[in-house]
Amino acid sequence: MHMYLALDGMSLFKSIGVRRACRKAPPCKSPCKSPCTLALSLFPALLLLLGAFLSQPSFGASSSPDTQAARVERVESRIKRINAGEFDQFEIHGFKRFSAPDKAKLTQWVKVGVNATRDTLGVYPSRLIFHLVPKKSNQPVPWAYTRRDTPQRIYLHVDSRFQQDKFINDWTIYHEISHLAIPYLGSRYAWLAEGFASFMQYQVMAKAGILAGTTEHNYTKKIAPHLKWFNSDLPPASIARRLMSNKQYPAAYWGSAYFFILADNILQEQHNTQLTTLISQYQFCCNEPHASAEQLMSDLDGLLGASVFTPLLESFESSPARQLYPEDFPKQADLTRK
Repeated sequence: MHMYLALDGMSLFKSIGVRRACRKAPPCKSPCKSPCTLALSLFPALLLLLGAFLSQPSFGASSSPDTQAARVERVESRIKRINAGEFDQFEIHGFKRFSAPDKAKLTQWVKVGVNATRDTLGVYPSRLIFHLVPKKSNQPVPWAYTRRDTPQRIYLHVDSRFQQDKFINDWTIYHEISHLAIPYLGSRYAWLAEGFASFMQYQVMAKAGILAGTTEHNYTKKIAPHLKWFNSDLPPASIARRLMSNKQYPAAYWGSAYFFILADNILQEQHNTQLTTLISQYQFCCNEPHASAEQLMSDLDGLLGASVFTPLLESFESSPARQLYPEDFPKQADLTRK
């Protein structure tokens, strides 16, 4: 269950630290990449991340020197803690209620989930802690949720009678780990948080090579049945909140995922990047257990160096949904630019 990842100290990185970690890192079997490959692949972005982050006008204009200094200190502290191996391991609790073969199977499943999600969304600024609860069902993971305690935890209710491949191909663990890539946004923006995790679950699975079909096909299949709710003069945020309060969760989650499809399209078409890349940078510098939705949008805009997320959220709060959502998707819908 050990994840070795060495990102360096005062000058951001010292390659000898990574080489030392790579020498002791265990091999990582498909469908994931080795932690050392992940660390080395992050070098170009992270070498410039701190300077780029602090040089953005939005931060220089709106943040006090104390706040800016605090962010520098937080980044430096996070580098040291990662390099010290504080986040190298993940924890699994609840094994006393499972047999030895089931324990091995579930451990491998969680390992694949952690590796795949980190490979897509970057290093998490806290250790990932899982609690497994046995629950007989007609699916491998009938229920799961995150708790934003200190530390944060992921609870997975599982039916261990299913084979390992059924667990690995199930979307749930990728969805739940994705939640922790951004802060808890409060109940008012639960729709946005669920839309983020729903969007990211397929990004993670696609990069790991375990998604059946394309991301476009999967997003279309999930969102199309719920477009009727957004053919309205009400703003999407109001519609999503109402759907959440009425416990119409699939409509709320997938309708809200469209926010991130639009954002990702803008990033790819206008800024030569993508949302998963931006989130991996955000994880490194800015991710905290709790923050407002407005702060999250501002931080992402600051990292990008352009206003994309803040005005998009404002549109979802104030513009008629029918102006942002299509009435239907064509049979060969191209929701994303991938």
